[in-house]
Amino acid sequence: MTKLLFYCPYWGMRPMPITSFLEKARNDGYHGVEIALNPDTMDIKTIKEQCDDAQLELIAQHPYAAGITANEMLPDYLSKLERILAIEPVMVNCHTGRDYFSIPDNLKFLTAADQLSKAAGISVSHEIHRGRFSFCAPLISDYFEAFPELKLTADFSHWCVVSESLLEQQQATLDRAIQHCSHLHARVGYAQGPQVPHPFAPEYHLELQQHLSWWMAILKAHISQQKERLTITCEFGPSPYMHSLPFTNAPIASQWELNLLMKTYLQDHLKYENN
Repeated sequence: MTKLLFYCPYWGMRPMPITSFLEKARNDGYHGVEIALNPDTMDIKTIKEQCDDAQLELIAQHPYAAGITANEMLPDYLSKLERILAIEPVMVNCHTGRDYFSIPDNLKFLTAADQLSKAAGISVSHEIHRGRFSFCAPLISDYFEAFPELKLTADFSHWCVVSESLLEQQQATLDRAIQHCSHLHARVGYAQGPQVPHPFAPEYHLELQQHLSWWMAILKAHISQQKERLTITCEFGPSPYMHSLPFTNAPIASQWELNLLMKTYLQDHLKYENN
């Protein structure tokens, strides 16, 4: 049976020190954490050691590649990825390419990242995200055809925004993408944004149930592929993802509490039984 493992995002937690964040994540029952790492500006080796000391697995996020054109960005993307892999996180979740790069140019990123991943023996997954190669569902099949080994981090909230829908007309594409999803970002989006104000408010029941059905399909795929674990980062974020009150910019909910509520919800509801 595939085991569900939950990770806490450091996104939105600053200025909380990483050591305090790790203690809080461990006390709230997370198996690990997901932290965006920039080896140019951060002591990433020490961060990994701090995670080890806290007995928390580290999923490294790689969103910081610099450059405007593909030729400018690719060397920096690969240099940072190689240094992140060197500290041996449990996996790397990448923000890869750009929506304005050609498919051949984006494929250079994917194939080169795969080579580094195999050399290091560490999984590299590429996040479904606006602005990246994976920004919309209709194009993703082209990447599957050209690069069948593609691993995705499932964050379907971005596709909801781009299509202004809950993807009702794109089920075939979703079914195919789900087979390639190796990591999950559990955030509920809607047609007009990547994050509903509160996933358990009754007015967003449809959105919650739709996302849950996608996540259950990912779990089913993991079970059928005989994978031992499904890694899940509960990833409700800060402003501007988090809605805020006019004039004060006060968040309308606690980011930490939303993610903790989602973890508890998925522990209770994310189940698949092969009847």
